[in-house]
Amino acid sequence: MQNSDQFRFVSLLALELENGDIHLPSLPDVVLKIRRILDSDNCDFDKVSQAVSVDPALVSRLFVFANSAFYNRANIKVDTLDAAIGRLGFEVVRNTAMSMAMKQLYNSDRDDRTIRHLRAVWARGMKLSCMAYAVADTCSHLNAESAYLCGLMHEVGKLYILTKAGEFPGFLGDSESLNSVMNEWNPQISKSIIESWGFPDSVAETADPATYVDDDVEASPSLVDVMVAAKRIADGNDGKLAQLFEEDGSCIKLGLNEGVAADVMLAYRNKLNSMQQSLS
Repeated sequence: MQNSDQFRFVSLLALELENGDIHLPSLPDVVLKIRRILDSDNCDFDKVSQAVSVDPALVSRLFVFANSAFYNRANIKVDTLDAAIGRLGFEVVRNTAMSMAMKQLYNSDRDDRTIRHLRAVWARGMKLSCMAYAVADTCSHLNAESAYLCGLMHEVGKLYILTKAGEFPGFLGDSESLNSVMNEWNPQISKSIIESWGFPDSVAETADPATYVDDDVEASPSLVDVMVAAKRIADGNDGKLAQLFEEDGSCIKLGLNEGVAADVMLAYRNKLNSMQQSLS
């Protein structure tokens, strides 16, 4: 891609971000309804079940999840929606709906070059979400399902960049420039999109962990720390986890050490395998 094309594309992104014009399609009604119910003071089982029941595709996925090896350790199958929700819990129901919605966004009709990049970003998102889940699961202070949700949306800004790149055909043909722009602009754009979807600051800030991480190793661990650790573990070498745990501030705050490394990686692989099978 010519430098002038890259400059025009980046200028467009900067203008849209400054004007608050960063938008992806709204989340499906069932996702919004479940979120509203869970956020309300009078959340109850019947309301969640009723909201889910109107979406046959979501109901089907919940049965698959509830009867998967990850959630069905006793090998007792459930055959009613209420039983499936009861086994999974409300937050897993929410995250299942959110995962389906996100996958649908990444499966939108595009040209072949865009599809190739979208698949790579989606695969990366699944990897980060499951690693965030595994990391948070070791810390009693944090919610693993909330961490999964943060990982799932962490690179949604790249999805936006790819949709806009269709207006610049030369951009898609220059993978090096495209990846450079996606990596540089993803944090700000992802945070803007997550905020537009109505998620709290504690979730939105995980899209830009370098900006919001607290370097004080004595501070309480946060979801931002989970995302910092999840990215570094996912991008690192399994053989060097012990060194990472000793040197990285977020890993120290989370209490990650050599003794839990194997458990984290096992939890990650199990969660990733479950999500890949259930969403396929």
